[in-house]
Amino acid sequence: MKYLAYIFVFLLIAIIYLDDAEAQNSGYEVRFAPDLWYNDVDGIRVGVRMRGQVPGTFDDGSHRLDTGLWLGTWIPDHPVSYYVKYTNPIQSISDFNSEGSYSLISSIRTGFHRHGVRFDKRWQPGFNEDEFTEMFFFGGAHNHFATDYLVFPVLFQDDWIPFLWGGLTNQRLNEAGSPLYVNIQFRSGLSGDSDLFLQSSVELRSRRNLGDHFTLRGRLFGGAETGDVPSEYKVMASMAPAIEWMSSGFFRAKGTVPKTWVENGVIQVTGSGPNIRGYVKRDAELLEAGILPSYTYYAGLNTELDYPNPINTAFEKIPIVGDFLRLRSYAFFDVLTGEDIMGDWNRIYNGGLGFALSLNIPDQLGKPRGFVFRYDVPFYLSDPVLGEDNFRYRSVFSIGAIIGF
Repeated sequence: MKYLAYIFVFLLIAIIYLDDAEAQNSGYEVRFAPDLWYNDVDGIRVGVRMRGQVPGTFDDGSHRLDTGLWLGTWIPDHPVSYYVKYTNPIQSISDFNSEGSYSLISSIRTGFHRHGVRFDKRWQPGFNEDEFTEMFFFGGAHNHFATDYLVFPVLFQDDWIPFLWGGLTNQRLNEAGSPLYVNIQFRSGLSGDSDLFLQSSVELRSRRNLGDHFTLRGRLFGGAETGDVPSEYKVMASMAPAIEWMSSGFFRAKGTVPKTWVENGVIQVTGSGPNIRGYVKRDAELLEAGILPSYTYYAGLNTELDYPNPINTAFEKIPIVGDFLRLRSYAFFDVLTGEDIMGDWNRIYNGGLGFALSLNIPDQLGKPRGFVFRYDVPFYLSDPVLGEDNFRYRSVFSIGAIIGF
């Protein structure tokens, strides 16, 4: 299977050059940037990022190229890593702000192969980026071949996984101008024993202003799975499925975020799962013991009630910067009910207070582009770890929001 990955890379390069006639006729713009990162296996990873496009298309035209090449300065077993994504619009199904495109994607980094072909289509009526529908399909194969990069080796198996993912997202504004967001996804493939598996999930998000100073945010979610689901796809109560860790530079390899923080449940990896923030420590302890605490069927709710704070008020008074920098303060409540891997139905919930510092400069489609640093204090847990009181001061940090707007 690994030789198929290398064949895919050569085919990808060939398609890029063969399909480059239009780019050659109109010229091509290439931008390079140095790149430094760190993990406990590669050490300081030194490399270069390159973006290519037809001039004047502003990351929205044909023959878009996003690549990276890196060298681990500690010279591990696999010192060279790369990422390449080539995207081209499909003109027959594309319009202004409503592009249809295909992408060829290949990467080998931090011990993880992923190669595939992706199709994306967006529909946006008018010029309001807050109202849109998007669809994608992504098929290929992946394999994690080096456990020394993993904080919790139990989260991955070492077999190649042929996969097909798909999703449909719709966002509209209600009468008050608040977004209503619906996301439906499925993941399917063949497990290491060549058994077919299927996962599906639904997520609904909304936000409502309660006067001038308070905002209520909500996220409803649910999901189910069938078949022999690989460990990297398993849904946990507090953290994203491990396959999503591979899309984050902070969590795809141990050591970028201190390993002990992840092992001790100090930091939460958010994603498409339930994200019950008070149970990060419990799940981390089980993972450290080689137990993967997952759910076969689940449903639940995340809520946050924003209230004013003086720091954010000060940010709002700063010209220009105040439009992008924000410190939210909120009270939260999370609840999850579902069937765990032992076949037992249970319900857990938590409540507390939190803060989220965000810097967001939207892209040309209005999508978030920046970071969110979050600090939550889930002082009440319905089912704490053995020996802990239900009421207790606890701290959870995260890089990423639970409710995305």
